[in-house]
Amino acid sequence: MRWLSANKSYIGLASVLIIAVLSFALAPGFWAKLALHAGNFYFNVEGDGVYNLDKARKYFEIALKLDPKVPDAWHQLSRIDFLRGDFYTALTNINKQIELHGENFMASFYVRGLIQGYMCKISAAEEDFKKFLEWDSQNWAALNDLAWIYFQQGEYEKAEEASRQGLDVAPQNPWLLNSLGVSLLNQGAKAEAREVFLKAQNYVALLTEKEWQKAYPGNDPKLADHGIENIKKIIAANLELASD
Repeated sequence: MRWLSANKSYIGLASVLIIAVLSFALAPGFWAKLALHAGNFYFNVEGDGVYNLDKARKYFEIALKLDPKVPDAWHQLSRIDFLRGDFYTALTNINKQIELHGENFMASFYVRGLIQGYMCKISAAEEDFKKFLEWDSQNWAALNDLAWIYFQQGEYEKAEEASRQGLDVAPQNPWLLNSLGVSLLNQGAKAEAREVFLKAQNYVALLTEKEWQKAYPGNDPKLADHGIENIKKIIAANLELASD
C-alpha cells in the first residue's frame, strides 16, 4: 500500500506538470513570440542566427497573424522594408509599431528617423532622432545620423556640433570623423577638415568586419568587407577635396 500511495503521488505530480506546460503553451501570445524568435534568428539578431530576409519576414508576419500586438514584429518588418528600399511600406509598419508600443520601444523612433531621412522628410527625421537621443544621449550612431540630417539642411555648424558630441562618446569612430570633416569642409575650414580626415583614415584602416556589422545591424554580414572598402573610399575622396 505504501508503494501504491507513492505511485499515485507521482502520477498526480506528472499530471499537474503536464497541465502547467500545456497551459503555458496554449497561452495567448506564446506561439506568436515563438514565431518572433524564429524571425529574429533569420534576421541574424539573436545569438548565432543566419541571414535570410525572406524567412525572417515570413516568421514576423506569422507572429503578427497570431498576435497583432506581439512586441517588436512591426519594428522588424519595417527594418526589412527599409533595407529593401521600400520606404513607404517601412514607414507604414514603423508607424504601426509606434502606435501600439510607443515609448516602450524607443528604437522605433530611430528607425523612423532613418526612413524619413531617406524619404527627404527632413524635419520629421530630425524630430525622431532628437526624441531617440532624449532617451539615449550617448548613442553615437544616432548623433551621426542627426549630423547627416543637419548637413542635408545646409546647417553645417549644427552638423559639426552633433558630430563632436558623438566623438565625445566614440573618439576613434571613422563615420563620425568623416561627418565632422565634411561639416568643417563646408564651412571653409579646409586645413582643420584635412586633419580630421587624416585621423579618420588612420582609424578606418583598423575597422573590423565585426565592428561594421555592429554599426549596420540588420545588413547582410557578407557585405561587411564591401562596406569597409566603401567607407575607406569615401574618406579618401574627402581627404583629397580637403587637400586641394
